Amino acid sequence: MATKTIGVQFLQDQLAALQDQSKVMKMDPYELQLQLERQGYDVALQKLLHMKEASIERGDALSAMNLTPLKKIMWDWHEKMIPLIREEIARCDNATYREAERQLYGPFLKLLPVEKLSIITILELLRGHNSSGIVDGMKTARTIIDIGKAVEMEYNATLMKKSSNKLLSRSQEVHSLFASGKLFNMAVRAAHMKVAREQESSKNWTPVWPSTVRAKVGSVLTSILIEASKIPVPSSDPETGEKIIENIPAFFHTYQYVRGKRVGIIKFSEPLISMLSREPVRDTLHPRLMPMIVHPLPWLSYNSGGYLSAKSTCMRIRDSPEQLSYLHKASEQECLNPVLAGLDVLGKTRWRVNKNVFNVILEAWNTGEPIADIPPVVDAPTPLPPKPENYDTDPKAKFLWVTKVKEIQTEDKNNHGLRCDVNYKVETARAFLNLPMYFPHNMDFRGRAYPIPPTLNHLGNDLCRGLLHFDVAKPLGQRGWKWLKIHLANLYGFDKHSFTDREKFTEEHMKDIYDSVDNPLTGNKWWLKAEAPWQCLAACYEVAAAQRSGTPEEFPSQLPVHQDGTCNGLQHYAALGGDLAGAKAVNLAPSDRPADVYTGVADMVNKQIDIAAANGDEYAKLLQGNISRKVVKQTVMTNVYGVTFIGARAQIESRLKENPNIPADKTYVLAGYLATHVFNSLGEMFNGARKIQDWLTDSAKRIARSVPVETLQEHGVFPGDERPEVQEERAKRLQSRKRSNKRVKGFSARTPSANQMTSVIWTTPLGLPIVQPYRRSGKKQVATLLQTVFIEDPDAARPVNAVKQSTAFPPNFIHSLDATHMLMSAVACHEKDMSFASVHDSYWTHACDVDDMNKVIRDQFIELHTQPIMENLLKEFQERYKDYMLPVAHELGGGTKREASAAAMSKMKKRASSDQSSEKAAMEAMFGMADTDVDLDEDADADADADADAAVDGEDGVSTKKKSANRRFLHTWEELKFLPIPEKGEFDINEVKGSDYFF
Repeated sequence: MATKTIGVQFLQDQLAALQDQSKVMKMDPYELQLQLERQGYDVALQKLLHMKEASIERGDALSAMNLTPLKKIMWDWHEKMIPLIREEIARCDNATYREAERQLYGPFLKLLPVEKLSIITILELLRGHNSSGIVDGMKTARTIIDIGKAVEMEYNATLMKKSSNKLLSRSQEVHSLFASGKLFNMAVRAAHMKVAREQESSKNWTPVWPSTVRAKVGSVLTSILIEASKIPVPSSDPETGEKIIENIPAFFHTYQYVRGKRVGIIKFSEPLISMLSREPVRDTLHPRLMPMIVHPLPWLSYNSGGYLSAKSTCMRIRDSPEQLSYLHKASEQECLNPVLAGLDVLGKTRWRVNKNVFNVILEAWNTGEPIADIPPVVDAPTPLPPKPENYDTDPKAKFLWVTKVKEIQTEDKNNHGLRCDVNYKVETARAFLNLPMYFPHNMDFRGRAYPIPPTLNHLGNDLCRGLLHFDVAKPLGQRGWKWLKIHLANLYGFDKHSFTDREKFTEEHMKDIYDSVDNPLTGNKWWLKAEAPWQCLAACYEVAAAQRSGTPEEFPSQLPVHQDGTCNGLQHYAALGGDLAGAKAVNLAPSDRPADVYTGVADMVNKQIDIAAANGDEYAKLLQGNISRKVVKQTVMTNVYGVTFIGARAQIESRLKENPNIPADKTYVLAGYLATHVFNSLGEMFNGARKIQDWLTDSAKRIARSVPVETLQEHGVFPGDERPEVQEERAKRLQSRKRSNKRVKGFSARTPSANQMTSVIWTTPLGLPIVQPYRRSGKKQVATLLQTVFIEDPDAARPVNAVKQSTAFPPNFIHSLDATHMLMSAVACHEKDMSFASVHDSYWTHACDVDDMNKVIRDQFIELHTQPIMENLLKEFQERYKDYMLPVAHELGGGTKREASAAAMSKMKKRASSDQSSEKAAMEAMFGMADTDVDLDEDADADADADADAAVDGEDGVSTKKKSANRRFLHTWEELKFLPIPEKGEFDINEVKGSDYFF
């Protein structure tokens, strides 16, 4: 029951080298890896060319080629595009000075053979089908940039091929050091990092193509494809009735409204849509993103590691040159060594496909039935319900019928897409069935690690995880046998009980486990009732095999056993804040049974509701007995990531709607009522954590609204300096800027938002610099052959999004600590010769090594949190932003403007010179002397970001911005300072050592 999509066919072509085991055994593994990485659009082109030549040798016509209908017309498009591309290149070569556009993109069209340009355009355009939320099409701007980027990447790949011999030699040399473990000696690593930097600097520099060039190259190629692509459709002559073949366009360019905006769209014709429903290409992936069959190259610098030939960086950076600059500098100064060593450990873990699970998935797939993550096969569209008789007369009946039809059609499309996705994973697993696999890792801007191969990896869904186990097998031992049984209970969903009860759960279900492995699809299917069915089945195979061996302690086990943190974000907050109650709720403190923070919050809320109900509160009476762990779980989980009241209300409302005891017309108001109680309970349980969260938000808000003093002085603003010579210098600068006809952009303290360019930047305890990328849109208009498009220019100077910078900082900071703990644990586990993998806050190793890994996890958590994390952060902020100024508004009293201003200035100076009883009071009273050229504003908000804040707080459509008549403010620039760090609670972080349920 295979879904033979174009994507799967190309994948099989790309991985064909792995299918011939005799050839694989003879080849050097590094040469084979390079061969896999270098295949790409060449494979698709050569495959079509080979089929054409074979058909010609047989005397077949093109229509008789051994091709699917879609491949036939793809070949036809390809042959028609080639001369059109050549003609365009000739026009570019002969372009006059008036044809600046062709002079710009012409040289880039000549970097690759026209045959390859053609196949890239066809495949990339077909792959974009139904992307960007556009039904039967895609947004023009995104499409042309993607095609331009694909051309750029393919050109860069061809450059890499020229250094193959040196690449192989260097790869094998580094591999021997990597395998021996010497590269985890920081002195050895530093020496090899120096060599890597020298080699990198000696290579020809490969510039990144500007977005403008990508857009223009993609646009001209897309235009040529639209012109060349036709689909033969049977028709009849309207006059004679004779049957004829009519060639209609496969694509056409149009416009449609998306969320109220007019957007350029490339639409697919109906015949092409019909073909794609049988042969979609959306999942076609570049083979350089496949798992590796040799050790990934170690990360010796920020941009040297991972695949042998594909260029990549250790951090996934999109449109953030500031982050790239900091990363480059940190790499040069060898500050990234601990982080890069952690990524190397993750990439060093060797995996294999679990053949037992693979065979069951294959059998389940071939039934065509929905099983676990595998959706049913869609041979034909689901029959639509008949139109109601009053369809044309009753708008409501028409609406209900149309809605139902859309639901059915959407489900059919989703099921087909999901089957294609499963098929792609299965074919990838089949190709690597008898080979080891490695997953090179890199990280996001917060430091969280991800495998680079996207199709099949252990961060994927349950099916992906069930398909994978370690390549290395280790005897279970007595403790490992215990942990394997606990692991199976966890996967089944029996994870809120003591370890003893979980072990007993597995022992009591041994009959079900045997049945699951002996008759997975024909027995009682106990494994399918698990929360993670495919992983549970893999555990069933392992447990059954160990038990049947007669000596389970000696059984060689390959299954990764997981240790999951208890709401890791709250664990880090509780450790930072020293919260006793919070530490107990998230298992930082020792206890006989695992604590459940969600149940704890639900219990606290229920107590508050009971008290309110006893006092006659009607809302509380409606909620009594209806507040479960499930109702509050999502809000508690996302609270650490900065969920707003609006978001929490929506989360709780969706749970209340599932409860038949709650009146449907009351769910909205009750959700808001309940969200308030959940936040209050969290604030009580995690008091110190909430204070730290508030401090982080406040600090980020100050940073994002600040401006360097040098920038102010450049524009003639000298805050706090009233000396005549300074004021004279200011006047000269302003006059000079006016004479040079430069636009004098005022830096007003009253409306500073256009001048705020400061990102929140910090360094993790492992030395990784993090730059928050949130800036306002900096799109520029680019004219292309298809349409004018607006492209984000990453190099343009764009003000920060102050609201996003402040609200995102607390969760991003916690994510960075979580990532730091994981990388520290990875390196420590490697030093103890343990296999290690992670899915963010879930750490995996062999069952026999779980106890040792647990000790490492606790030791590294304690080592992390015994550092003065918050104190170091404050010092870094004070040093990094020591010469920054903050716009501040002081409310004025009565009298004339001059009198009010004088009174305000006098008051500020008195506050600055007086003794303050507390540091916080001093900070809030005086940040520095005001700019003498002050702004007076009537009826203004004190906060320059009030409008933006209102947009966040007033998401339900009601503005929270309040106006007060006749209020006046003095707007000044004052020195940026930060509030004191909140005092820490009494929890002793060393207690984590005794907590069995910490992870």
